[in-house]
Amino acid sequence: GGIILSASHNPGGPHEDFGIKYNAANGGPAPEKLTDAIFAKTKAISSFKIADIDPIDIDTVGTVKAGGMTVEIIDPVTDYAELMESLFDFDALRKLFKSGFRMRFDAMHAVTGP
Repeated sequence: GGIILSASHNPGGPHEDFGIKYNAANGGPAPEKLTDAIFAKTKAISSFKIADIDPIDIDTVGTVKAGGMTVEIIDPVTDYAELMESLFDFDALRKLFKSGFRMRFDAMHAVTGP
């Protein structure tokens, strides 16, 4: 799964205009039991730290050392396309749709993970 930070209907931040959500590995919402547990942990946070590091160039794919951390910059489009190609036979899908096959797709409010 992964954490999504977005301007969202999920209130967060000082003006409740910053969303933080966790989606499961299938791209869908995490079970409420898990999100409730995450929320409970956040109520115990009493402080946070900001690393004093130079800005990181996120336009260049690769690994960067910054403030004792290793930051890996990826090309999410390439990674996503490779993942989709490993999951689906696009030639077969092309053939299916050219045959007149029709379908409806629910993107779960733009959540389109595997």
